[in-house]
Amino acid sequence: MHNLMLSASVGGYENSCDGCMLPISDPFYYCSQCDFFLHKACAELLRMKRVWHHTYCKQPHILISDKVFQCEMCFHKSNAFAYECSECQSRTCLRCVIALTPGARTCLKHEHPLRFYREYKGKYNACSCFSWRAFCCKDCNFVLHLGCFSLPITAQHKCDEHFLSLTHHDDNNYSESHYCDICEKSRDSNSWFYHCAICDTSAHVGCVLGKYPFLKLKSIYEEKDHPHPLTIVKKEYYYPDCDKCDKPCEDLALECSKSECKYIVHWNCVAPSSLQLFWDWSM
Repeated sequence: MHNLMLSASVGGYENSCDGCMLPISDPFYYCSQCDFFLHKACAELLRMKRVWHHTYCKQPHILISDKVFQCEMCFHKSNAFAYECSECQSRTCLRCVIALTPGARTCLKHEHPLRFYREYKGKYNACSCFSWRAFCCKDCNFVLHLGCFSLPITAQHKCDEHFLSLTHHDDNNYSESHYCDICEKSRDSNSWFYHCAICDTSAHVGCVLGKYPFLKLKSIYEEKDHPHPLTIVKKEYYYPDCDKCDKPCEDLALECSKSECKYIVHWNCVAPSSLQLFWDWSM
């Protein structure tokens, strides 16, 4: 709702882009009145476009924002920008729309260009999972699935004061060192992970990003069973009891935006089944 200003420097900003939810990088737009940031490329996206992988509908996709959805390609839940099919209402997040633009793609962790194959079935290099659809390299056997391709190159977590960098190989040969500093469980040394070279902190991708890495905290969510707007929150130190199930709200929750109203519920207690998460996508 406010005017945005163009900045060519990231200095002092540690926020994510409200369009794609990836770390902000220059050039970008910012709001001087609220915490709103937008990559210049995300701000200049077409309002309507045809998404090539969505072949079963003839109508173009429309750019939307501030709606919680599940991406039809990567299956992540998000309330950032998305392209919505005007015919079937399926939605694709910006990360997938950009990643799946026809042509060869580049990946920070691989020297050769990658191309997307919808019919691929097999194992992935970054997460050792076995599934279908992937970015494949014609020059070698490198295979990357869509979720790993769109991972943030850097991320923040309270386990370390510095930014953590996405790392593709653990050079430490001692098996005792292959563990996660967040959950304290073992790591696959061949799977990608986040690492701080200064503090020697290493952690699973899922432990750093969490279950809902692309849902904007503090954003408003309209819930039919409550008269006031609700704010998406994630409690870290104080866990009030859920008004639906009476269990502590330790994970993602919806809290009433009215300070005098103490209503709070787990996300999974009120969200539609299509937007609930019952599995952990971490590696």
